[in-house]
Amino acid sequence: MKRLLVYSLCWYVLSWQLGVTQLPQHHDVSSLTPYHSREQVAGVVRVYGNNYIPGLMKHWQDGFRKFQPGVSFITNLPGTEAAMAGLYDNTADVVFLGREAYESEICGFVDRFGYEPLGVQISSGSFETPHKTFSLQIFAHASNPITGITMAQAQAIFGVAGPDGHPIRNWGQLGLKGPIASHPIHVYGYQLDTGMARYFNTVVLHASGLWNDELSEFDNGHDEKGEVINAGAYILEALAKDPDGIAFANLQYANDDVKALGLATHLGGRFVIASPESIWDRSYPLHRFTTLYINRTPGRSVDPKVAEFVRYILSREGMQAVSEDAAYTPLNEDVAVAQRAKLQ
Repeated sequence: MKRLLVYSLCWYVLSWQLGVTQLPQHHDVSSLTPYHSREQVAGVVRVYGNNYIPGLMKHWQDGFRKFQPGVSFITNLPGTEAAMAGLYDNTADVVFLGREAYESEICGFVDRFGYEPLGVQISSGSFETPHKTFSLQIFAHASNPITGITMAQAQAIFGVAGPDGHPIRNWGQLGLKGPIASHPIHVYGYQLDTGMARYFNTVVLHASGLWNDELSEFDNGHDEKGEVINAGAYILEALAKDPDGIAFANLQYANDDVKALGLATHLGGRFVIASPESIWDRSYPLHRFTTLYINRTPGRSVDPKVAEFVRYILSREGMQAVSEDAAYTPLNEDVAVAQRAKLQ
């Protein structure tokens, strides 16, 4: 409880600094379109993948069967890393990934079938929930006067260069004055083969893979009981000791000596800070998302029972289950509409 209160206070203080006064809200999914079946379907749907959603999956399946009692499920959730294999060997109709798909996973499917799998986003990432595809924040040392940067500036800091072809390597290039202006920017982040760094590469570096070669990378560790310590804790511990540092991690690993920065999508744009609300409406650009995939042959319709189940997940009832599960962030209506259109 103490930790939650500290985070809430930090969120409020940063909101005040950036001119944002609205506190985080619970997600009201009443604006989403309720589920209406296009046809009554029957048969078995085989689901496979993300091992962090057994409770949520049960809610989806039980809720769906109220509308479609002729459908039953075979559920196997060995983990996200194994998910795509369910499509490769035809042991699953729908596979669930607790993150964005890796390029290697898509390429493996293409090598097998000659076309890409159909991917559908089924939630936004979490705000600060361990193991639940948490959103990423960019942090500076608490003593640093900077309050926000643009996505182009983030690219120029963490990558080899920004959109204009020039890197940002000292704080003066971000408009800071005084002694800090000449100080070099030290960059910290996750190891490049992690899901966090891959997502950051996709969204911030535009999938170039061209990282700043001075990036200090951190991997997970373990405590004396063998429990996993997320690399984010190490990243922000290092940043706490470096007034000239900048890092990407998540708020759950924050400490008193670091602060999250606002992000703007363009120069002169509004700095948006990560919050449950800005992840829900996706105004915060590093929101992340989770996905499901199906094997849809180009030019052919999706199996009706699979299509109905996916439409249910993307409905008001499906997103209500996500909200009540309280781990991932539900999709808003605009995103849900765009994902449902993929099934046409």
